[in-house]
Formats: sequence, structure tokens, C-alpha cells
Amino acid sequence: MKALIICGSRERGFTSEMCLSFSKGLAVHGISSEIVYPLEMNIGHCNGCGDCSADGRCSISDDMERIYEAFGKSGLLVLASPIHFSGPSSVIKTVVDRFQPVWFRKRGHPAFAAALLSGGSPAPRFNNTTSIFKALSATAGMEWFGALEISGTDDKEIQDIAEPSFQYGKEIGLLLVKDQK
Repeated sequence: MKALIICGSRERGFTSEMCLSFSKGLAVHGISSEIVYPLEMNIGHCNGCGDCSADGRCSISDDMERIYEAFGKSGLLVLASPIHFSGPSSVIKTVVDRFQPVWFRKRGHPAFAAALLSGGSPAPRFNNTTSIFKALSATAGMEWFGALEISGTDDKEIQDIAEPSFQYGKEIGLLLVKDQK
């Protein structure tokens, strides 16, 4: 089993630490992870051309191909994002929008999906982002495992979120191991 973790933020921030710690939690159960940072990649916006309806392939040739390939080889997709204006970061939303071809593709996809969400305020609106991520999960036919939501990061240190993220990775890893039996 392998996990694809898409981090919708920069490296060395709260969301990135959530991804790294979650990955370590999965590793306890022998599940490997690949963390990708779309912010450091060349990924264009979906232009709504509809070409993907013919064969499930996007007509835009960019670094999203790397994500499509990893997506097809993974058993778990994890979408990670800070909350910006009550929604996901623009970079993770661009990636989600570029998954339009999953409506039409006949190739493999992860069986499961989950999310890692961080919000600076004491009461961020996680539900908008969760709704978007759950829609992708349903579209691709993935079972939704849920989301780890950590609020109040404006008043936290990065190490404060490492342990809950690690524990969530262990929890999801255990679910995956049980599913394989």
C-alpha cells in the first residue's frame, strides 16, 4: 500500500508538518508515502475544454501528469490544505479542479481518501474545504476516511501539530491494514 499526500502549501509550514508527521504515522504500519508540493510544480488551471471526456486524459501537458501517475498507483489519497478565506488554498484547489479527467478515466485510482486541514483562527470553517475534498473522493469512487482539522495555528508552534498528525496517520494506517486482510 502506498499513499499520495498532496500538500497545498509551502514546505516547512504547519500544513507541511502535518503531512510529514502523518506520513510517519502511516509508516508505523508499513505504508509508504509520497508527499508532493504543487506550489513547487508547474500546474496550470483547468480550462474547461472538455477534451478529457474523450479518453480520461487532460489536454494540458504539465507537472499534473506526475500527480496523475502517482494517483493511479496509490491506495490512499491525502489532500492537505491550510484554510484561506473559509476554503482550500488556491494551489490545492487548482489540483482538485485538474482531477476533472477522473470522471472519464478507466484507469486505477486510490480506494481511500482523507484530508489534513489547518486553520489559523480559533474557529476556521473547515466544512467548505471538506465538502470539496469529499466531492473529489466521491467522483473518483474513493471511500472517504475523514479529516484531521487543527485550528488556532496562529497561536501554535509547528511542533504542536506533529503529534496529532502522527496519531492520525497511525489511525488511518490501521484502517488500511485491516482493509487489506
